[in-house]
Amino acid sequence: MEMTIKVEIVRRGEAELRVRRGERVENVMRRLGLNPVEYVAVMEGRVVPEDEVISKPVRLKLVPVVSGG
Repeated sequence: MEMTIKVEIVRRGEAELRVRRGERVENVMRRLGLNPVEYVAVMEGRVVPEDEVISKPVRLKLVPVVSGG
């Protein structure tokens, strides 16, 4: 079954995306052309791993990882 989720990519904008129930956050990132290693996913206000399963319509925020030395 498909559903619509809202995705915010910090510093890049927002979009609505159709996904299958049970799709993983990692797959959503890849569909958006993002490398999952370079982003932290926040779903419903909670940091989630990239293998988190999306089981209902949610708001997903993708935050780029900042590193340096």
